[in-house]
Amino acid sequence: MKIVSWNINGIRASKTNLKTLIEDIGSDVMCFQETKVTRDMLDEPTAILDGYNSYFSFSRKRSGYSGVANYCKDSATPVKAEEGLSGGLTTNKNGSIGCYGNQTSFLEDELKDLDAEGRTIITQHRVRFPSGEEKDLAIINVYCPRFDPDREDRHQYKLRFFALLQTRAEAILASGSHVIILGDINTTHRQLDRCDEEDNESHKRPSRLWLNQMLYDKGRDPKLETDLDPQEFIAITPHIVGGKFMDSFRHFYPEKEGCFSNWCTLTNARSTNYGRRLDYILTDVELSEQCLKSASILAHIEGSDHCPVTVELTCEFIPAKTCPPLCTKFMPEFSGKQQKLSTFFTKLIKHDTITINNESVQDAFKGTDVSKGVKRSPQKIQSQPLKKQKTLEVKKGSQGKQGDLMSFFKGPGSKSDTTVNSSQVNDTKNIVTDPKSNSFSLSVTVEEARIKTKTDLLSTSKYFTGDPNSAEIVSNNELENEELVTNIVNDNKSSTTNAWKNILGGLGPAPLCKGHKEPCVLRMVKKPGPNKGKQFYACARGEGLKTNPEARCETFQWVVKKKL
Repeated sequence: MKIVSWNINGIRASKTNLKTLIEDIGSDVMCFQETKVTRDMLDEPTAILDGYNSYFSFSRKRSGYSGVANYCKDSATPVKAEEGLSGGLTTNKNGSIGCYGNQTSFLEDELKDLDAEGRTIITQHRVRFPSGEEKDLAIINVYCPRFDPDREDRHQYKLRFFALLQTRAEAILASGSHVIILGDINTTHRQLDRCDEEDNESHKRPSRLWLNQMLYDKGRDPKLETDLDPQEFIAITPHIVGGKFMDSFRHFYPEKEGCFSNWCTLTNARSTNYGRRLDYILTDVELSEQCLKSASILAHIEGSDHCPVTVELTCEFIPAKTCPPLCTKFMPEFSGKQQKLSTFFTKLIKHDTITINNESVQDAFKGTDVSKGVKRSPQKIQSQPLKKQKTLEVKKGSQGKQGDLMSFFKGPGSKSDTTVNSSQVNDTKNIVTDPKSNSFSLSVTVEEARIKTKTDLLSTSKYFTGDPNSAEIVSNNELENEELVTNIVNDNKSSTTNAWKNILGGLGPAPLCKGHKEPCVLRMVKKPGPNKGKQFYACARGEGLKTNPEARCETFQWVVKKKL
């Protein structure tokens, strides 16, 4: 059987059909992190896949944030499924897994807070080993919190989440079930698991120490062992044992370099493989020794700033007869028990009409009377005289219209208020300012000009010719008139664009980087501080090691804007 974990960075953002995506990877259980959907955002194509049953955990704090999901093939249907680590989110005890461990060191509000961001979903399966033995297997899918250097409270939140995760995992393991912890752990274990050089930042140490003590003796980093202060660490994560799990990838590739699962998209770091290994599949030691077959990192699969990681085991799933109550297909909105808002509105029949001179006229060229369902005879349609058209005067600067750029620099009544008479549009020299004429300003948009011109043409020509089969409603001369008006308006828009360019100026061509003599890219400082919002030029290549000649060079140049 094959189990896959992937931080998809938005489950609805994928360009590939979700079912196709899962089948192409070939997993029996697909575990997603950072789905970025809340209960109200979950749609049926995402929730219900033919041949699969799904289980979601949603953030209760923010919409479109965090979230995890397990998609299980029907042949791997779980026996039980549960959301969260503390048990506080369990509403149906029939499908709960239980085994919460010693939570006395956690406050009640703290437990609620740790489960409120939708970071854990657990599915428990029945599996059969090659020996014929059957046993339970709990798959704990987690999206661990990221440390924010500007918020010390998030560092503490992350460590407490780790403590609760280990407490729950060891409790399930002690009950006799096998356990797999997988997902975005948001921590690198060894120096081998990150591209940057070793650092001494204290805020990164506790996370690495936690992951190090989770692993069995042979999988630990001796360098981190010397940094462990048992008294301080136990105070952060009480009631834990440690040493119960194995890093499945490092079990097969203990010293392999360049094996990363996450890259910075802003710096195009994936092109130079300048990344980190943040995604893990931790299997309990006994399960690993019995049936762990292979582990891999699918770095070639794109679609997120992370890539999938996988394990294969020689045991097989025994599917449950029915899905646990947490399955999305039992949600009222997907099971047909909850009516949708759209059902309260009746479908209205729209009549095809043409609006001319503020008068609604039934479309005479439809072969069917929509209101009565009776076919008309086209030969009986007679031309109807049109009522006198109201004069349409579009003025610059009027409410809801965009004025000409030059109107902001000239006073009212200036020569820029020139209008064009549509009846004299064949002669570009005939420009009048008669307010009583049926005219429009040069500052109108192209679409407004088209509408206005067509309206004028309709008022002076026979719209209904008496011959319904005639397709030539407007004469060629009238079409030429419309094109000329469009050209005049386009010329005016072009002059407006040029005026803006002259006022605002431009940055000009990008300079060449010093290392590769290639055009730089324009970037902006987003970090809070005195330089926030300032633009600069940098090498366009991807971030990488300084020793890598294909990586970006150290070109840096502030953008100096021209003074007006």
